[in-house]
Amino acid sequence: MIRGYFYQPNSSRVQESTARLSDSRVAIYAGDECVYETTPEALSVSAHLPGQASELIFADGARFVPLDTRYRWPFQRRNSALLARLESNLALIVCALVATPVLLYVLLFKLVPTIAVTAVQAMPEAVVEQMGQQSMVLIEQTVLSPSELSGDQQQAVRDLWHETLSQLGLSTDKYRIDLYRSDHFGANAFALPHGQVVVTDELALRLTEHPGALRAILLHEIGHVERMHSVRLASQAAVASIAIAMLVGDMDIVAEVVLGSGSALMDLQFSQNMEWEADNYALQQLERLGYSGEDFAQALESLALLDEEQAQSWLKYLSTHPSVQQRIEHAKNYASSP
Repeated sequence: MIRGYFYQPNSSRVQESTARLSDSRVAIYAGDECVYETTPEALSVSAHLPGQASELIFADGARFVPLDTRYRWPFQRRNSALLARLESNLALIVCALVATPVLLYVLLFKLVPTIAVTAVQAMPEAVVEQMGQQSMVLIEQTVLSPSELSGDQQQAVRDLWHETLSQLGLSTDKYRIDLYRSDHFGANAFALPHGQVVVTDELALRLTEHPGALRAILLHEIGHVERMHSVRLASQAAVASIAIAMLVGDMDIVAEVVLGSGSALMDLQFSQNMEWEADNYALQQLERLGYSGEDFAQALESLALLDEEQAQSWLKYLSTHPSVQQRIEHAKNYASSP
């Protein structure tokens, strides 16, 4: 007989009782009265935690909690007992504490990016299109407002855009440009996964007298699309979240990630390698079109001169990216590279 407490199903009532075991049944007695009876196959045992009693959990929700926290039920699975011993082993606990950060680093920074690249390569165009459109709807509703540039100013930007696409042989069906005013983004330009590029009024106005610099920025954004950086980052975030959800056992996170992957793009920041890739794409195309990397350097220098209160610029998200000065020097020297 095992002394303990019996918790009635769907009730806060608790009784001091004893559990009596046989090969074919488990009976709970309060004094001499049998208040509950079942077979071992119709119940489960809670996972063992050091210092905690192993509870009997019945099919209808009733529970029996032994007074002796060290007691193990004879029908308790052997692997539960093994797990209990492992959880009580100090050396293994220390090893787990050391190994966990290492495993998380390998998972999130090595394995996840590799999986994301593979996933992007196999991703249908329709999915990329939907991600871009979903993101644009959210961004447009929250941080963008109609452009206040004059018709001539907007047309000048569009003419530069279409001229650049034509010279590079890029599809006007895939790539499109839109102008908006944005207090949130300030002087900025950004590209969405499906090829839509947004230029803010502030950026267009700042580079009105420097169309070559604006062309360089537009090529940089096209580079992000061509290298599928947004999709790669969204895939990495999704894969990492799913992996963590599986580790912690909360699979509800998975649904949230899948449903919200498109809208998450507005908050993603490109990595250093991705920024260098986009810079080099812009510089390669400028050279191909007969222009100089000085145009890109000029764009960076112009935006770097923004006052601190106007820091919401194209350089806003570069705190973890290559330094502006490094990028300027790279652009200036690119023209002299073979």
